[in-house]
Amino acid sequence: MSASTLNPNDYAYGDPDKLRAHIAELMALVSMRANMAGDYAAMRDDAGLRYSMKCAAAEFRAALNLLGDLTEQLERERQRRQPAQASHTHSNQEACV
Repeated sequence: MSASTLNPNDYAYGDPDKLRAHIAELMALVSMRANMAGDYAAMRDDAGLRYSMKCAAAEFRAALNLLGDLTEQLERERQRRQPAQASHTHSNQEACV
């Protein structure tokens, strides 16, 4: 497995594209773990099955948490832009009157 290319500083600035990339990376890991769990189940390796499922669950929870962060970041951006758009629209209406 390759090392994560995500820089922890990206979280502080809420870069939506980097959050999406990390979510995708985590979900790829979940997919890999799911395949491993299937293999372990077929081999009747309960320890491997348990471990791979616990890892998949942890990675899935991390992806869900990042999705929450992404949603909050996008909402903050939307709210920040909304007043600017409203004032811009208002000034256009005044120009038309």
